[in-house]
Amino acid sequence: MRLKIYILLIALLSCVNVAVAQYGATPDDQKAKLLYNIPKYLLWEDDDDITTIYIGTINCDPDLFRTLRREAKRPYSGSGTKVVVKDYVTVEDAFADPELNILYTNYSPDFRKALDAFKHRAVAIVSDGYIDQRNIMINFVEERSGQVGFKFSSANLRNVGVSVHENMTKDLHGEDISKDDIINDKEKQLKNTQGELTQKNKELTAKQKMLEEKENEIYEKQRTIEIQNRNIANQSRAIAEQSRRIEEQKAEMEQLQKQQEQTREELELAAQQLEEKNQEMQAVANQLDGQRKELEQQELRIKEVNDEISAKERELLAMNIQNELLNHRLLVAWVAIAVFLIMLFFIVYMYIVKRRDNKKLAEQNIAITKANNEISAQKEEISSQNEKIIESIKYAQNIQRAVMPPMEYFDQYLPDHFILLKPRDIVSGDFYWGTHLGDKFVFTAADCTGHGVPGAFMSLLGISFLNEITVRMNPDTVTAGEILTQLRHNVMTYLRQSGKEDEQKDGMDMALCVYDREESKLQYAGANNPLLIIRDNELIQLDPDEMPIGYYEGQTDHFTNHVIDIHMGDMTYMFSDGYADQFGMVNGRKKKYLIKRFRDFLMEIHELDMDTQKQRLDDNLREWRGELKQLDDVLVFGARF
Repeated sequence: MRLKIYILLIALLSCVNVAVAQYGATPDDQKAKLLYNIPKYLLWEDDDDITTIYIGTINCDPDLFRTLRREAKRPYSGSGTKVVVKDYVTVEDAFADPELNILYTNYSPDFRKALDAFKHRAVAIVSDGYIDQRNIMINFVEERSGQVGFKFSSANLRNVGVSVHENMTKDLHGEDISKDDIINDKEKQLKNTQGELTQKNKELTAKQKMLEEKENEIYEKQRTIEIQNRNIANQSRAIAEQSRRIEEQKAEMEQLQKQQEQTREELELAAQQLEEKNQEMQAVANQLDGQRKELEQQELRIKEVNDEISAKERELLAMNIQNELLNHRLLVAWVAIAVFLIMLFFIVYMYIVKRRDNKKLAEQNIAITKANNEISAQKEEISSQNEKIIESIKYAQNIQRAVMPPMEYFDQYLPDHFILLKPRDIVSGDFYWGTHLGDKFVFTAADCTGHGVPGAFMSLLGISFLNEITVRMNPDTVTAGEILTQLRHNVMTYLRQSGKEDEQKDGMDMALCVYDREESKLQYAGANNPLLIIRDNELIQLDPDEMPIGYYEGQTDHFTNHVIDIHMGDMTYMFSDGYADQFGMVNGRKKKYLIKRFRDFLMEIHELDMDTQKQRLDDNLREWRGELKQLDDVLVFGARF
């Protein structure tokens, strides 16, 4: 009995060990391993040009991210493709990276935003526990057993230009979701758990609403920061627009003043006319008063001669008619007087209102003049500051050029060479350098982290360290690999790099050569940047170490030193990644130039003289970019031995 129990325990432990070995000890480990293995079964458009898979995460769990970085150090079996892992803060940061192939997020609002942002790009978006399976591409699901599986929709992946290999389900135990599967699952769930689903939907709606509110708050804060940054950039245009509007307001004010003067003249004329009508009405009133007195005398006479009434009946009737006519005229006179008073009140009121408006217009004119003066002063100050900044950067450019060796110095040791350096922002993060050690000549082409002023600071630091390192070296024993190793030590020491998450990650990529003219030998060592040699129309590439000059988690103790024999007529090229990373328009779509196209172009021009090669490279890059902006510094260093 005990033997059977021991056998069962051993079998159970074996299963657990197999499961742990395959999927990882924790859900984060399992997800990281799946993220690393899934790209093997995905096919992108232009798949032949892809030599590196870029996997991005958005604020993911640190344990998952570290495990994924550790997995990414292992190359795919039987393939030269490598994996690079990046972490982003927002979906906007991820969208700004043109190299991204796979994006992972465990936050539902970020997943929905990513679907909208990447709907026209071939990016596979991986969600985590997302409920609505109609929208998923690849979705991690934690099963009751504690293991992590995943479901995917090959239809949704195809919609963005990503195809799924038929072995993905068999090898990785994923489950392809179709529309019919989703509908059948929904119908079964509705039939079996209608009441429970209704309650859960209410809770889910409340939680989702709360999450969306939090997401909106974060999004609004991000938008506020972006708006503030844009306001600084748009200040000059806003000042110019405000000045134009003030000029328009001045013109409108002058027009209003002219209209006001015309209205004042019309009111004065109307007042004069009313005065004349008042005099006429006064004369009519006097006439009516005399007629009233005459009527009273006639009534007295009628009383005295009552006996003559019958004889003068016709005369009395005529007098009564005349009396009614007089009463009618009197009523008309009173109405005219009332109308005159109303018009007089209206004229006085309009006069008072116009005086008040004139006073306000005068105050507004003073305020507008003051604001215009302030805006003009601010505009002049901003213009002066911009000029000073540009002058400072141009002065920094002179300093950077002075630090790098002149062309005449290279001519002494490499008579047949060219250097194409195109900074993106006046000063450059790419730099070239050279020095002689005895009969040997050391030269390099480097690409520092960043561009513009930050990249220029790093280039000055790199040149200073190279001068310091080579001065102390013995010309007889110097190696290219040892120079890069000491340079990395100096950079890590100076920038205090030890692998902590909050420290500076700056560094540089470079290809460095030591040329021994007497022995016709060339030493090469590379930090992420290769060396190309074209010999007898055949392209030879010396691969670099996959680590930068700076801290790298998987770095080795020393850089590899390559030694090759140089033949007469060999053409060598060193370069930064700026040329191959430039975007151009192809059939209405933005595409990178890419390293393959760059190597083909070098094969096309390598037999030309140095000046012509340099000009052809410059013209070709300008033609490729067209109207698009230069994205990075560009450096190409060519030499023929």
